[in-house]
Amino acid sequence: MATEKARAGGAAQREAEHRARPHARITLIRHGEPDWTPSDGRSVNDPALTAFGAAQARATAKRVAADGVDAIYVSPYRRSQETAAALGELTGIAPITVDDLAEVGVAVDGLTQAEVDRYFVDGMQRPLDEHWEGWPGAETFHDFHARVTGAMTDILGRHGCRSVRTRDFTTWQIPDPKPRVVIVAHGGTNSVAVTHLLDIPPVPWEWIRFESELAAFAVLQARQVGPDGFVWSLQNFNEIDPLKAEGLR
Repeated sequence: MATEKARAGGAAQREAEHRARPHARITLIRHGEPDWTPSDGRSVNDPALTAFGAAQARATAKRVAADGVDAIYVSPYRRSQETAAALGELTGIAPITVDDLAEVGVAVDGLTQAEVDRYFVDGMQRPLDEHWEGWPGAETFHDFHARVTGAMTDILGRHGCRSVRTRDFTTWQIPDPKPRVVIVAHGGTNSVAVTHLLDIPPVPWEWIRFESELAAFAVLQARQVGPDGFVWSLQNFNEIDPLKAEGLR
């Protein structure tokens, strides 16, 4: 029995040591709580964070900063900009705005909350094939997916990370030192990034398949497969422990 425990302990230690080695890392943060109806009760396209959302952003920033950050990229929308600013202040790294990290387009500007709710309910109840068209009156999912995956290719390329398609597989070339990249964006944007990096065929409701809460984050690490390629491994998803610790969840 003692020998079995020792073996188990040794295996756990080896796995912990392997995880602690330097790996290329992508952290995807969803913005904090936005103020969708700041004045007259009608929706706005580009809301700022609420005070609660700003507190969420600071809590998540503390946790992510502790793991080390080399670069921060952010959606152009205010709710993501303000969330990224909290991380920038802690790390001393200026966030870089990437327009194509913006959330999937919707057509709800100026609607009441009841009208917004109806817009999304009606959109979800359409036949499944129509979901490829995106939300009614807005960007198609195909366009959204193309711009987000293009943004990911550009961002990772800036750090020397490039994908290689070999028959049925996508692997990545990862340089040394291994980059630690943070992306601050949206539920839809981040879900497309996850499926793209994991080489999973897309569906037009990615934000449901990989659903994250406000100010939650996900972590992907590059792990070697074969002699000279890497794949992205989802190590953590919808992490909200920092929010729970500060009573923000």
